[in-house]
Amino acid sequence: MTSTSGGNYPVDEVAQAWLIKMRGEDAGALRGEFEAWLLASADHGEAYRRAERRMAAMAVLKTSQRHGTSHAEARRGRVRGWLPWGAAATAIALLIVAFGAGGASLPGQPGSASTARAAEPLITQRGEIRTFRLADGSRATLDTDSRLDVAFGDGDRSVRLVKGRVRLSIAKQAKPLHIDAGTGAAIANDAEIDLSLDEAGTVSAALRRGEAGLRADAKTGPATALSQGKTLTYRRDGKLQFGMAQASDIPANWPEGWAEYRSIRLDRLVAEANRYAVIPIVIDDAASAALEVSGRFHLSETDAFAERIATLFGLRVERTARAIHLRRR
Repeated sequence: MTSTSGGNYPVDEVAQAWLIKMRGEDAGALRGEFEAWLLASADHGEAYRRAERRMAAMAVLKTSQRHGTSHAEARRGRVRGWLPWGAAATAIALLIVAFGAGGASLPGQPGSASTARAAEPLITQRGEIRTFRLADGSRATLDTDSRLDVAFGDGDRSVRLVKGRVRLSIAKQAKPLHIDAGTGAAIANDAEIDLSLDEAGTVSAALRRGEAGLRADAKTGPATALSQGKTLTYRRDGKLQFGMAQASDIPANWPEGWAEYRSIRLDRLVAEANRYAVIPIVIDDAASAALEVSGRFHLSETDAFAERIATLFGLRVERTARAIHLRRR
């Protein structure tokens, strides 16, 4: 690449540096600069997607039956193998200090950041991940096929997750944001929180930053404090369930179309990918569906995902008008 960016560094090197930094501990603090860099030039987005594809080619590992889900804990020391860039990755990451930036849509996804009015539904189509700026300075990133209703007025601010998943980066105001989801509700101010609502009415919440409280029944009972690193789930009956946050619950990098798993059955992984698919992926035999896999996956790119999985497990891809079939050779 001859194109340059950020102090005349080659744009591909800058993209690789951002890719690494946005998967590190400082991702939240750097997101504004990162998004502004993406908006500065169409070349930046293309370079970032190239870097993602290179990482994806290295990031997926087969998981044998011997080293499957029951051995996830024992494999923790091998996670470095998912990103084998070694010392070169560290050196590239240091380039980040040379770059400046400001705010927009998230990488590798259709659509752009929009400003939402005080009262309107925010909606994404299947396959779309989109960020909206709210009137109070907050941001709402909606996952594929999601809806968030917004109602602001007279100093009050509230939203309702109707379906799908949202990441709310909540601006500090005199009054907290009230978030309805299913039978319950959350209250947060100056915080970042993920919430998902599935077709069965089950709600999962994961705190990314700040403080938040959640009620499984929005009308009664005290709020339960959310804590970072844990997920809280409640069903239609209002019963709370606590547990360590798992990638399969709310993956940390879902706004970028990525998900990371230590070990997951192939049928579960394909089900996650199908949330973004216009034409669904179908696994044609039970033995293949039960295979286990580890790694980082770009779920929002359906065709590339299917091809990668087929190559990984020696399957073949057959496309029809209604499905993308993964079949044994």
